[in-house]
Amino acid sequence: MTRMKKLSLFLVFTLIFGVIAYFHESRIGHWIDTEVYELIYASESFITTALMLGFTQVGEVLSMVILSLIMITILMLYRLKFETLFMIISMLASSILIPVMKNSFDRERPSMLRLIDIKGFSFPSGHAMGSTIFFGSLMTLIKNSGLNNKSMLYGLCAFFILMISSSRVYLGVHYPTDVIAGIVAGTAVVIATSFILHKKLDRLPSPI
Repeated sequence: MTRMKKLSLFLVFTLIFGVIAYFHESRIGHWIDTEVYELIYASESFITTALMLGFTQVGEVLSMVILSLIMITILMLYRLKFETLFMIISMLASSILIPVMKNSFDRERPSMLRLIDIKGFSFPSGHAMGSTIFFGSLMTLIKNSGLNNKSMLYGLCAFFILMISSSRVYLGVHYPTDVIAGIVAGTAVVIATSFILHKKLDRLPSPI
């Protein structure tokens, strides 16, 4: 992908986030929240709840930090300097932007039935944004690697983003628009980081 395409995609996702941020508490936003929440929560059961609790744990800050450190260590062992730098920049952006954005919008969490207790603001979803940045960064590294079965690895990364994000709505701690905005913002961060390191990341495939 050319640098211009990356810039265009970044602007598109930034615009989408801006639209969601502007309308997330409007009548349209409330309609989306209600419809999507009812769709996700319709699958409520003991097994589903257990699964969602598991996926939401994967998206916790501590889990993301541990997974990031593991990935950074692996990249360093393979002496992939720019891939390591890419991962570090992405995750640092995640740790900075999530609290800043939450406190900027200061949206209260849903008053619907909550299956877990949590504090803090709601918009955008930190789990959705953080997991999108982490797994989206992995997808970028996979694209530029010499690994086999890339499609399966892409699907696995996308699956974790979807399940971690959906778990936050299912557990009643986020509105659907929080999650959608988090995924969009996380994607924009990954694209921006890839844009910054464009020449280094788009060289010949790395050995992993």
